[in-house]
Amino acid sequence: MNTTRRRLLLAPGVLGDDPGSADALIVALSSAFEVRTVESNQEAIRLAAESDDALVILGADTAEAVPATGMIAVLEQIGEGVGVVDRTGRITWANTRLRAYSDAVRQRFVRTCRRGIEQFNQAGCASVPLAERPGRRFSFAADGGDFELLVAIAGVEPDGGRVTDVVGMLWEVTATRKVQRKIDAIDAAGSELMRIDATAIARLNMAERLKILEEKIVRTVRELLAFDHFEIRIIDRDTNQLEPVFSLGIAPLGIGEAILAEKDEHGICGYVAATGESYLCPDIRRDERYTEGLADAVSSLTVPLRLHDRVIGVFNIESRQPAAFDESDRRFAEIFGRYVAMAMHIFDLLVVERFTTNEQIAGDVITELEEPLKAVTERAEAIRRGVDNPAVDVHVTGVLEAVAAIRRRLEAYADGPKSIVGADQEIDDGTVDPVLEGRRVILADNEPTVRQKIGRLLRNRGCDVTICAGGAEMIDVLRGSASEEHPPDLVISDIRMPDRNGYEVFRTCRELFPQTPVILITGFGYDPHHSIVRASQEGLHAFLFKPIKATALLDHVREAIRANGE
Repeated sequence: MNTTRRRLLLAPGVLGDDPGSADALIVALSSAFEVRTVESNQEAIRLAAESDDALVILGADTAEAVPATGMIAVLEQIGEGVGVVDRTGRITWANTRLRAYSDAVRQRFVRTCRRGIEQFNQAGCASVPLAERPGRRFSFAADGGDFELLVAIAGVEPDGGRVTDVVGMLWEVTATRKVQRKIDAIDAAGSELMRIDATAIARLNMAERLKILEEKIVRTVRELLAFDHFEIRIIDRDTNQLEPVFSLGIAPLGIGEAILAEKDEHGICGYVAATGESYLCPDIRRDERYTEGLADAVSSLTVPLRLHDRVIGVFNIESRQPAAFDESDRRFAEIFGRYVAMAMHIFDLLVVERFTTNEQIAGDVITELEEPLKAVTERAEAIRRGVDNPAVDVHVTGVLEAVAAIRRRLEAYADGPKSIVGADQEIDDGTVDPVLEGRRVILADNEPTVRQKIGRLLRNRGCDVTICAGGAEMIDVLRGSASEEHPPDLVISDIRMPDRNGYEVFRTCRELFPQTPVILITGFGYDPHHSIVRASQEGLHAFLFKPIKATALLDHVREAIRANGE
């Protein structure tokens, strides 16, 4: 049924001379139009001139012709099926639209109209003043379609005892209900994205949580929206870059390439992120904004990911078919995109909360333990001064060394991303590991202390370590190694670096040395570029969260070297 009602201007004589039939017809027409009767044809024409979409039914020139031609003209103008049914179930009149329906639909129309007559009579509606007589609304399914039917009283017995005829207006709502069912399904799937099972996620790290979210999104996009090739990009507020989070079938950008949330020169994704406007592209070959994503793509649909009034990213879908997307697809993608935006926001809040909470806890612990550790140190020193006994002095020295070790480890945890827990002890060990001896490792970390300690730790175990201050330097080293006969045995990279992120380092290594394992590291699981998930999809060996235990790091390095072939 039309959602916006047009004005229907009825000139004198159009509805005929029978007031009862005229009023019944007006009731039926009012469900589809804003009905107004006027005094003359001239007035109808004048009022129509003041409206862009008014429908005018003028009276006929011949008085005898007015009732028949006028009423038929009105009813034939309506897009819905209209018919009059008597209490025996006979259709006494039907417009062209109603007659065009199948026998099955018309039979349900008649049966439902007769139900309306029964309900009107049971409620005593025949005796109700004409202007107050209620209508009845029904729904039914027939011949594979869904229908709505409005029934109004058209005739009563002369004594006003019972209703004898009704007029019914029928419209098909199959498409409308199909759309609504799909919207309901999208709402349900979107709610599932944001459902957080506290017990389940408590055991998962950041990458594992994001993996679950990705699986839910991919399943919904494929099964419900029927999109096969898509990507989700989130705006990095520090750089204004659109960082890919999930991608299915769409090639990533080249190393060093970036899409910014800007209206010009950054493709359709950049335009949508900057303007907040959806972009339907039926033929990318004729659209200068399109930048290559899916191989052999022909059409695309890109919608913003909105969080309240702010755009946080884009949902980009591509197809190898021309004009593969329409306005319905755009509407569905926008609805689902709002849920994706909320789910990503909740996810990032949880990650940041864990990041800041771990830092705070580590700081609180060292503050709380400082006083008792200081007391232990002072008492040990007092014992040393008061007892002149070499054996006691050895024990006191051991206690003081243990306290110093506790302090170092607490400080390492408090430093978080700036430390390697237990590194000094492992470095002092200095035992060459036969698995690691002679292995070439390329290392990059944003924190000087971390990269130096990891470098010393691995060198002491026999590795040949190349240390890089950032991602760009590491990428240069990797490219420079491409011509060498022996590729690197292992690459270790921080995720958060100012010039290139961990995923770009991983991509470069995979392109140049497909067999070389890569380990990514990040602070407390914080991964603003979602490098871990993206790299995990493409064969990342392992990821570690700072503060890293030196023993755990060595275990992962040995495992990676063995996996690559000793």
